[in-house]
Order: sequence, then C-alpha cells, then structure tokens
Amino acid sequence: MRQFGLHPTKTAIMKFKLIAYTLCICIGMSACRYESSGGQSTKLHPVSLSKPSLDTAAHLRDYELLKEKIYKKRSELSSNPAMAEAYFFDMLNDSIFDYWMHTGWDFNGHTDTPHKGEIACGYFVTTTLRDMGVKLQRYKLAQQAASVIVQKLCEPTSIKRYASLEKLNEYLIGRGERAIYILGLDYHVGFVVRVGEVSYFVHSDYIDRSGVKREKLHESLAIRASKSYVIGRLIMQ
Repeated sequence: MRQFGLHPTKTAIMKFKLIAYTLCICIGMSACRYESSGGQSTKLHPVSLSKPSLDTAAHLRDYELLKEKIYKKRSELSSNPAMAEAYFFDMLNDSIFDYWMHTGWDFNGHTDTPHKGEIACGYFVTTTLRDMGVKLQRYKLAQQAASVIVQKLCEPTSIKRYASLEKLNEYLIGRGERAIYILGLDYHVGFVVRVGEVSYFVHSDYIDRSGVKREKLHESLAIRASKSYVIGRLIMQ
C-alpha cells in the first residue's frame, strides 16, 4: 500500500534547501557582527537601555553644600532687594529644581531630600522653598488646598483666578519675562517659571506617578486636566 507523504526525492531536495537557508542566515549574522565591529570578530551583546545610576550619597552631599551656600549669599544680599531677588530666581530655577528632578511622586510622599523617597506636589513646593531659606511651616502648609498655598506664598495683588488655560496664558504674557509663580489647580500645585517668552511648569507630577519634572505649560497633562486655575507671583524673600 502506498503511504501518504512526500516523494523521497522531493524530501531530499527540501532538506537540502533548508540546510542552505540556515547556512545563509548564519553567514549573514557573522557578516553583520564583523561589519559592526569594524572588521573584527565579536560577540553580540544586548543593548542596555537603563540610565546610569545616581550616586545618591554624593548628590545629597552636594545638595547640603548648595543650601549652605544659598543661606550665606542671601544673608549677604539682604540689604540689596533687587540683587537678592535675582539671586533667588537663579538658585531656585537653575539649581534647587535640578537637584529634585526625577524624584518620585506619592500621594503621601513628604521626603525632605531629593532622590530619597517620594514627594507629593504640596511638599515639593514647601520643601524647595524652605531649602531656599523661606520661613514657612513645611508640613502644615503642604497639606492645605492649592489656593491657600498660593495666598500664603504670593504677592496679594498678583493673585488671579481663571477658568481657562487661555486666560492663564494671557496673564503670564503680560507679567514679565523672568519670574516665578505658584499655580494652584483643582487638585494639584506647582511652580510656573517664566523665562523669556516661555512658561514652564515645575512640579511633582501625579500623572503616571512620574514625579518631579519641568515641562512647557501648554504641554502639561495635569494643567489640561484642571478646570480652574489660581496663580500668583512668588514672594522671593
């Protein structure tokens, strides 16, 4: 009885093709390794996508030195308000914020050291300002509503409330090109930094628990999710 299956000759041909195909793949992979190594044979290694680890101890040590430097310099500038305000802006925007970048967010986060634990949005505001030498009650103020934080930290005449992002942008455009504000949203709070013609939102972001970041105001999902805005210019004292 004839069995169902391939003809022996056809089977042999298919086996030959399979071996040849496999051989071509192996040769091709060897050629890729050879070409990518500049003509030298090497093994393939997986590409590492992880970011370099942070030396937390050194980071915190440098941060403590920065705080000491700021405290000393601000004391020296106490008799010159204009220079003191300019120095406050530079240190908060260019130094303090940078040390806190990528610190994680948690609803109950209240760490007082960057990259060590998590920090909620209100605590990010009060802790960074405390480290700038501003006298405040870090815990108590951080637990208040965003509007209360704005009222406590901002120039009274500068505080405004808006119901649209368009109106908020109009306010910022007409307020100068080098200033820091506190912005309160429905359930969130952070800093708005005005540099030139661009407004940035610096905050500990609850969305995807992404933590401390700096982003352009109009690109912030947290801002777009809010229905109301209360903003005031920070008293840089």
